[in-house]
Amino acid sequence: MLYDLYFGLSIAFMVIMVLLAIAMIVIVVLQDGNNSNLGAITGAAESFFGKNKSKTLDAKFKRWTIGIAIGLLITSILYFVVYLLRNSLG
Repeated sequence: MLYDLYFGLSIAFMVIMVLLAIAMIVIVVLQDGNNSNLGAITGAAESFFGKNKSKTLDAKFKRWTIGIAIGLLITSILYFVVYLLRNSLG
């Protein structure tokens, strides 16, 4: 019975990891490239959008990327723990 619980948890963690990986791919693809070098050469680095960068869509994508990466890390650690517990039972 406990083995079935651990088996179900491992499947649930695997599904969550796949969904988080797909979300990570989509968010990374939606982000713009980092063109800060060109702005520094032409003097355009201190524009309105440069000063208010925390409110732009790219900043939100960056926060989402960090959050999803942390979620992937935690989920993979939990999956590994459940995997070890499952293998210790049977």
